[in-house]
Amino acid sequence: MGDEKEYPCHFGYRIGDEFVYDGERFIGRVCLSLLPNMVPVIKILHDLGSKGSRRSLLRYGGHSKLDPDMKKYDGHGYAPLKQSPAEGSMSSMQSGGWPFCCNDSRTLALFIAEPFGLASAGFDTPYYMREMNILEKIKDEPGIQTEMIIKRFTDWERDEIFPPLTPVVMDLMLDELAETGYIKIVQGKVYPQESVTP
Repeated sequence: MGDEKEYPCHFGYRIGDEFVYDGERFIGRVCLSLLPNMVPVIKILHDLGSKGSRRSLLRYGGHSKLDPDMKKYDGHGYAPLKQSPAEGSMSSMQSGGWPFCCNDSRTLALFIAEPFGLASAGFDTPYYMREMNILEKIKDEPGIQTEMIIKRFTDWERDEIFPPLTPVVMDLMLDELAETGYIKIVQGKVYPQESVTP
């Protein structure tokens, strides 16, 4: 929470340290005390990207103080704080990541998990390969209508390769490709983002 001297991490983490989960393994140092709080967060981000964290209204409500007179308005009795001493250290919670804390209460360590791309390892490999196939079709025909992409695959390519490209799977994969910056969808037309390469 911004003070490594007063709240030293017993694992040796420093402010700004990072590690990565790629869909199969962790890259970097991961303290055992993080696992109980971290694993559910990683699963949420893996499945929903930043949508899960962006949709949580609790993240954007700001800080509050107890005020019983406000119970008739909000049902609990809170009043918003206009400024908070911890606001600077918590600002990264607004960045699209999902916070979790270390189980060691002596450190006050807050971690922010952030999605940064498509997982391509572990059980994600077939899905990643399918998304790259879709991306190639979009690169071949920039501006293609979303509903036409599935028609650019032969019956065999669409139905016999796992996962089959059903309309639902196609919609979800296009959404993931857009969310991670591989494509942009404008008025139902799909364009590759040139700055992103698989």
